[in-house]
Amino acid sequence: MLALLGYTMIIVFMILLLTKKISPFVGLIMISLTFGIIVCLVQGVPILDAFKWIKEGLFYKVVGGKVKAGTAGTAVLLLFAILFFSIMLDVGLFEPMCIGLIKMAKGDPLRICLATAFISMVVSLDGDGTTTVLIVTASVLTLFKKLKMNKLYLALLIAIPNSILNYVPWSGPMARAMPVLNLGAREFFLPVVPGILVALVYATYMAWNLGMKERKRLNYHPSNLKANGGNAEVAATALAVNEHDINEIIHELKESNKELKRPKLFWFNLVLTIGVMTLLIMDVMDGGVVFLVATALALMVNYKDPGLQAKRLVANGEEALGPVSLVFGAGVIMGVLNGSGMSAAIANHIVSIIPSSMGVYVPLFLALVSLPALIFLPNDAFYFGILPVIAPIAYSYGATPVEVGVASLIGQATRFCSPLVAFLYVLVERTEVNFADYQKAFFKWALPLFFIHLFMAIITGAIPIR
Repeated sequence: MLALLGYTMIIVFMILLLTKKISPFVGLIMISLTFGIIVCLVQGVPILDAFKWIKEGLFYKVVGGKVKAGTAGTAVLLLFAILFFSIMLDVGLFEPMCIGLIKMAKGDPLRICLATAFISMVVSLDGDGTTTVLIVTASVLTLFKKLKMNKLYLALLIAIPNSILNYVPWSGPMARAMPVLNLGAREFFLPVVPGILVALVYATYMAWNLGMKERKRLNYHPSNLKANGGNAEVAATALAVNEHDINEIIHELKESNKELKRPKLFWFNLVLTIGVMTLLIMDVMDGGVVFLVATALALMVNYKDPGLQAKRLVANGEEALGPVSLVFGAGVIMGVLNGSGMSAAIANHIVSIIPSSMGVYVPLFLALVSLPALIFLPNDAFYFGILPVIAPIAYSYGATPVEVGVASLIGQATRFCSPLVAFLYVLVERTEVNFADYQKAFFKWALPLFFIHLFMAIITGAIPIR
């Protein structure tokens, strides 16, 4: 009976989510609570037990004398990571890099593609796709238009790097999986770093490949540029940018939100950011505490006025509210699943029907399933509906939470061709491309990314082949 109720709860949640009858946050709370109460009635226990299970999912539960943390710690990490990187964008930490790359490009399509990819990689560190789209297009869209470059390539140069950096702990997928698997940021993140690094090399190759295609299509020859005294307009048959155009673009970048920028504090903000990332990787203290203190320090040093500090906190907090609320929602559904016994019942049922010879390959199976699942399902349905069911099965065959977590992330490589990803509509609108054309082009470049992540996970042992 518990297994049947658990299956029903997950199916109802996914159907309502896919048909857009309910928002992810409301669904996680209300559907979980409803089925929690039903379990209480069926088992003849007090209805208040359902609220106890929710509390355990949010905060902690003592199992066998050990404390099992809830989702509150993950929520703190996610909240202050988003706030911190948003403040770094406000103060203009990444602006000198953007300006330097624009100057370096000098109207060369290849250099522009490489610069665009690099800007996307850096800006994507904040874990938010919409922010990346707005910043990158503000930096280089004018260049693409003036050179008559293919704007579909611009969309790819934003989406592919962003999909790779979507693996950071404060981004959506890992932030969802951490509370489900009860993992910390460091132990989860380090095994995927090799795949990220190789994937970034691949993204650089993609930028080079697209840039060379544009050089050929636009009849741009670097030798002609040198022969004509560096005049890009003479070097290319297409209308190229000149020094005046570049200066206008840089001026527009500098003037955007100028009152929030703190160029004199550049080195402080750079050292602070490097320090935060170092502490996070070394795991010398809790990641949420690191970002919490760093956010307060960044506000205090960059904005002396307490009123402005509060305004920036509230303004950037709007961006963080959605992801953080989902982490709390995850705590509710996990608390009800685990506390009621539905999760264990589902796992036992599935284990009983899986041939023992296949059990050791559950993480690999999950990685392969994640490719289509993360295209056709919302992240919430996958990480809060499917992962909690498969994880206990994998554990029963000797897999660790980290192995299951890494496997669940592999399909994120192709996630950004899904029509369910909201910021993609901002991307195609800003780059002025057709969504279907974007999907085809993205999948062509993203499919190898999937196998890069899978291969690196296997050879590093993050997904063992026992």
